Amino acid sequence: MPSTNTAPESAALDAVTVDPLYGAVANGSETPAAMLNRYMLDLLNQNTARSNAAWAHAPADPRHADDAVLRLLPDVRNLRLDSDVAVPRDDGQPPRLLEVPVKIRALTASGTFRYHGWYRVQPSADGRAWQIQSARLQPTLD
Repeated sequence: MPSTNTAPESAALDAVTVDPLYGAVANGSETPAAMLNRYMLDLLNQNTARSNAAWAHAPADPRHADDAVLRLLPDVRNLRLDSDVAVPRDDGQPPRLLEVPVKIRALTASGTFRYHGWYRVQPSADGRAWQIQSARLQPTLD
């Protein structure tokens, strides 16, 4: 009669499907890239409460935010974020600080603006999600 070790096999399968790069937050949480896409949507929709909630420490004044270039663009009609694989920025196992390289295109009434740079993300205080720790964006010329 074959043995049924479903609990250990199930735990082993779960361990295989969890990307160790993102292990600092609860299993099943949004990836940093998905969180940043949601953040861009909140910026586009001028949902300040939700966009500020994406930060570990929300900027008190949008003019002094790390990504002020995006927050202060007038009449934004479309924001597109393309992100690359996150890069660990600490030696933790799993890492607790990730840098997500990004390219952003903002379509406004005045034209199209492009930026490149990164967002650094860290686990929220409760460990259930990623939050933005800092950002650095530079204009990109076509």
